[in-house]
Amino acid sequence: MLSALSLTAVAQETKKVAILETVDKVGDVPYGIKLQVRMSLTYAISNTPGYEGYDRVDMASIMGEQNFQRTGMVSDAQIKKLGEMTGAQYVLIAEAALYDAQNIIITAKVLDVETGGVANSAPPAWAGKDPEKMQAACVTLAQKLLGKRSSSSSSYSYSSSKSGSYGGGYGSNQDFTEDALGINMKMIWVEGGEFMMGCTSEQGSCESDEQNVRRVTVDGFYIGMLEVTQSQWEKVVGTNVYTQRNKANSSWSMAGVGPDYPMYYVSWEEAMEFCRLLSNKTGKTYTLPTEAQWEYAARGGKKADGTKYAGSNMIDVVAWYSDNSGSSTHPCGTKRANALGIYDMSGNVWEWCKDWYSSSYASYDTNNPVGPSSGSNRVNRGGSWCNFASLCRVADRNYSSPGARYFNLGFRVVLLP
Repeated sequence: MLSALSLTAVAQETKKVAILETVDKVGDVPYGIKLQVRMSLTYAISNTPGYEGYDRVDMASIMGEQNFQRTGMVSDAQIKKLGEMTGAQYVLIAEAALYDAQNIIITAKVLDVETGGVANSAPPAWAGKDPEKMQAACVTLAQKLLGKRSSSSSSYSYSSSKSGSYGGGYGSNQDFTEDALGINMKMIWVEGGEFMMGCTSEQGSCESDEQNVRRVTVDGFYIGMLEVTQSQWEKVVGTNVYTQRNKANSSWSMAGVGPDYPMYYVSWEEAMEFCRLLSNKTGKTYTLPTEAQWEYAARGGKKADGTKYAGSNMIDVVAWYSDNSGSSTHPCGTKRANALGIYDMSGNVWEWCKDWYSSSYASYDTNNPVGPSSGSNRVNRGGSWCNFASLCRVADRNYSSPGARYFNLGFRVVLLP
């Protein structure tokens, strides 16, 4: 077994560490806590000299091994296959268990892709449920597994794997957490820039309404790391997903219910009302993304990697769609994020945009475009759990009546600086 010191010493160039979903063997750890552990470990690994953490929570679905994350179920052949698929030299497997109302215990080990064996392990770490305490505990754990941090800072703030600190605060052009009404909504800063909007070459066969490709400029903005969840909706608006289905007078069944599942059965007007209520509470300007903001963020902004879907050319890596969803939505953030650290911009639920829909982009509308001044339908983007892969492409467009409520249509918010 390699020690942390020797493991660091052999790392002459950046090595990738694939970080799987945190395992809860007892079954009493809330999903949100497991998500915090996974993101904190990804941040900690990425800030260890010589290593970069990759959030590979969906390796189980790719490899067809539902129990892949459990150490005892991982074979040498599977470890090597994972390395081939992700380019990772190491795989980090973490387990979390509740100790009491305020604390959890995290254990982790690093597996070597080349040998399939354990490269290093560390004693269990105690972590408070508070995100900053958890981040600090995970950094300490990462130091024991891989070596010391490159940063000399002694304070830590909750961070995603690809973006800056959530502790930066609104107005700092860094990611931050909106805590009004207890919604705990992570907002990702998207630096402004230019991009080619529409059916670019990697998109393959496109619909006619994507064909007018043009260079678009957008100013910087914040966007929700996740689609608005059912818990966040209830805290801001006061209704729940069952109430919303009744409003739709729908006989459709529910498509996933739980605090961390995306909200759906929400009309465009109701999504805008969510933004208005949140804006009134915070004094900030929350709204729905324009179609250009949405596509720019989905492509990865200035970090865009030219992928067909939001974060990958392999749809199973980043999206819940018709072939893998099991006919349901899934908790937000359980697939891999895109280059900006944003989840589910392909699949899970369609997302309302602010624009009126037009069958073609206006060639002159290229500087912070807002779409037509009027229309009959509003734009939806991203595809959903019940759609084919082609509808989950970053350039694909859809539309619905502003008053429509569907079991596969939700939203995420943007915040203007």
